[in-house]
Amino acid sequence: MIDPTSHHQDRHWHAVFCKPRQDARAEEHLLNQGFEIFRPKTRVRRAQPGRRQVLHESMFPRYLFVRLHRGVDDWSTIRSTRGTVGLVRLGLQAPIVPDQVIESLRQRCDDQGVINLAGAIDYQPNELIEITEGPCAGYRALFQARTGDERVIVLLRLLHQERRVELDENSIRRA
Repeated sequence: MIDPTSHHQDRHWHAVFCKPRQDARAEEHLLNQGFEIFRPKTRVRRAQPGRRQVLHESMFPRYLFVRLHRGVDDWSTIRSTRGTVGLVRLGLQAPIVPDQVIESLRQRCDDQGVINLAGAIDYQPNELIEITEGPCAGYRALFQARTGDERVIVLLRLLHQERRVELDENSIRRA
């Protein structure tokens, strides 16, 4: 008789090392081969001349996770898959990534597999911050509140007056 729990216990997550800027390609080709893949992404803002662009990029550039069934899945196809270099190895062993790590990351993902890292920093009211982008870059201000939608309000002192200014939350950091 087959133990139904043994099937699950023999499936483990492993890290796959990808070729430069080919994480998405590797993910697509591994999915096409029937592998279970997890590639968490983050939102990244890129400034182009005259406009800003929001892109989804791998949270771990050049890496993704694959769930393999020991003794069933053909691991050798991974290294010949487009976009991949192969499984991450320590010596001859492919270390297991604990299920709890993958589950913790998955719980933070939205429905597109994107983790919002910008909101991960929890600023306190009146905390001193530095503005890193835009016309006020280099100025210090006091954090006031989050407005949602990746925006924050800061209290900026200019010309001996305090002004409430709304900024992109990616344009500030702790001073």
